[in-house]
Amino acid sequence: MNVSASNSDKTDWVFRVVNKRSVVIKAKNEEIRKVSALDIITKLSFPLEVTEDFPLESLEVEKGYFITFKIYTTRNTAGVGSAFIEFFEVLDVDQSAEDFIKAYWLYPNKTRFELVEAEPL
Repeated sequence: MNVSASNSDKTDWVFRVVNKRSVVIKAKNEEIRKVSALDIITKLSFPLEVTEDFPLESLEVEKGYFITFKIYTTRNTAGVGSAFIEFFEVLDVDQSAEDFIKAYWLYPNKTRFELVEAEPL
Protein backbone atom coordinates (compact mmCIF):
# COMPACT_ATOMS: atom_id res chain seq x y z
CA MET A 1 0.00 0.00 0.00
CA ASN A 2 1.41 3.36 -0.99
CA VAL A 3 -0.45 6.20 0.67
CA SER A 4 2.57 8.41 1.05
CA ALA A 5 2.62 12.15 0.68
CA SER A 6 5.18 14.72 1.54
CA ASN A 7 5.66 15.47 5.21
CA SER A 8 6.89 18.96 4.37
CA ASP A 9 5.99 21.91 6.51
CA LYS A 10 2.30 22.75 6.05
CA THR A 11 3.22 26.36 5.18
CA ASP A 12 4.66 25.09 1.89
CA TRP A 13 1.15 24.09 0.76
CA VAL A 14 -1.45 26.20 -1.02
CA PHE A 15 -5.13 25.38 -0.62
CA ARG A 16 -6.67 24.98 -4.07
CA VAL A 17 -10.25 23.67 -3.88
CA VAL A 18 -12.80 21.58 -1.97
CA ASN A 19 -14.25 18.69 -3.95
CA LYS A 20 -16.77 15.88 -3.51
CA ARG A 21 -16.25 12.43 -5.04
CA SER A 22 -17.53 8.89 -4.80
CA VAL A 23 -14.67 6.59 -3.80
CA VAL A 24 -13.89 3.15 -2.49
CA ILE A 25 -11.46 3.00 0.42
CA LYS A 26 -8.77 0.51 -0.63
CA ALA A 27 -6.45 0.67 2.39
CA LYS A 28 -5.99 2.60 5.60
CA ASN A 29 -3.11 3.21 7.96
CA GLU A 30 -4.19 4.39 11.37
CA GLU A 31 -0.63 5.10 12.57
CA ILE A 32 -0.01 7.77 9.93
CA ARG A 33 -3.73 8.62 9.51
CA LYS A 34 -3.91 8.10 5.75
CA VAL A 35 -6.21 6.13 3.49
CA SER A 36 -5.92 5.07 -0.12
CA ALA A 37 -9.06 5.93 -2.10
CA LEU A 38 -10.08 4.71 -5.57
CA ASP A 39 -12.14 7.27 -7.47
CA ILE A 40 -15.20 5.47 -8.85
CA ILE A 41 -15.46 7.60 -12.01
CA THR A 42 -11.82 7.84 -13.12
CA LYS A 43 -10.61 4.56 -11.57
CA LEU A 44 -7.56 6.45 -10.28
CA SER A 45 -6.37 5.95 -6.73
CA PHE A 46 -5.01 8.70 -4.52
CA PRO A 47 -4.05 9.14 -0.86
CA LEU A 48 -6.15 11.05 1.62
CA GLU A 49 -4.67 12.49 4.78
CA VAL A 50 -7.08 12.13 7.71
CA THR A 51 -7.09 14.85 10.38
CA GLU A 52 -7.01 13.94 14.08
CA ASP A 53 -10.63 15.06 14.57
CA PHE A 54 -11.98 12.68 11.89
CA PRO A 55 -13.03 9.23 13.19
CA LEU A 56 -10.75 7.07 11.03
CA GLU A 57 -12.25 3.91 12.53
CA SER A 58 -15.55 4.82 10.82
CA LEU A 59 -14.02 4.06 7.39
CA GLU A 60 -14.11 0.45 6.19
CA VAL A 61 -11.75 -0.95 3.57
CA GLU A 62 -13.45 -1.99 0.28
CA LYS A 63 -16.51 0.12 1.11
CA GLY A 64 -17.81 3.05 -0.94
CA TYR A 65 -18.15 6.60 0.38
CA PHE A 66 -19.20 10.00 -0.90
CA ILE A 67 -16.34 12.13 0.41
CA THR A 68 -15.60 15.81 0.75
CA PHE A 69 -11.90 16.63 0.60
CA LYS A 70 -9.52 19.56 0.29
CA ILE A 71 -6.83 19.71 -2.38
CA TYR A 72 -3.46 21.39 -1.83
CA THR A 73 -0.43 21.90 -4.05
CA THR A 74 3.07 22.81 -2.98
CA ARG A 75 4.65 26.21 -3.49
CA ASN A 76 7.94 24.44 -4.28
CA THR A 77 7.98 23.58 -7.99
CA ALA A 78 11.59 22.34 -8.05
CA GLY A 79 11.71 19.19 -10.15
CA VAL A 80 8.45 19.91 -11.97
CA GLY A 81 8.69 19.71 -15.76
CA SER A 82 8.37 23.01 -17.60
CA ALA A 83 5.10 21.88 -19.22
CA PHE A 84 3.54 21.53 -15.75
CA ILE A 85 4.94 24.55 -13.88
CA GLU A 86 1.90 26.67 -14.74
CA PHE A 87 -0.44 24.01 -13.32
CA PHE A 88 1.18 24.43 -9.89
CA GLU A 89 1.84 28.18 -10.03
CA VAL A 90 -1.38 29.62 -11.48
CA LEU A 91 -3.81 29.68 -8.58
CA ASP A 92 -6.75 31.52 -10.14
CA VAL A 93 -7.51 28.92 -12.82
CA ASP A 94 -10.26 26.40 -12.12
CA GLN A 95 -8.76 22.94 -12.43
CA SER A 96 -10.76 19.77 -11.98
CA ALA A 97 -10.24 17.26 -9.21
CA GLU A 98 -9.28 14.77 -11.92
CA ASP A 99 -6.43 17.09 -12.96
CA PHE A 100 -5.12 17.18 -9.39
CA ILE A 101 -5.41 13.40 -9.03
CA LYS A 102 -3.50 12.95 -12.30
CA ALA A 103 -0.92 15.50 -11.14
CA TYR A 104 -0.44 13.41 -7.99
CA TRP A 105 0.59 10.45 -10.16
CA LEU A 106 3.16 12.60 -11.98
CA TYR A 107 4.39 14.53 -8.94
CA PRO A 108 3.32 12.76 -5.72
CA ASN A 109 5.23 15.14 -3.46
CA LYS A 110 3.60 18.21 -5.02
CA THR A 111 -0.10 17.42 -4.42
CA ARG A 112 -1.96 16.41 -1.26
CA PHE A 113 -5.55 15.61 -0.38
CA GLU A 114 -7.19 16.00 3.04
CA LEU A 115 -10.37 14.17 3.98
CA VAL A 116 -13.08 16.41 5.47
CA GLU A 117 -16.24 14.25 5.47
CA ALA A 118 -17.33 10.77 4.37
CA GLU A 119 -20.83 9.38 3.97
CA PRO A 120 -21.42 5.70 3.10
CA LEU A 121 -22.73 5.15 -0.44
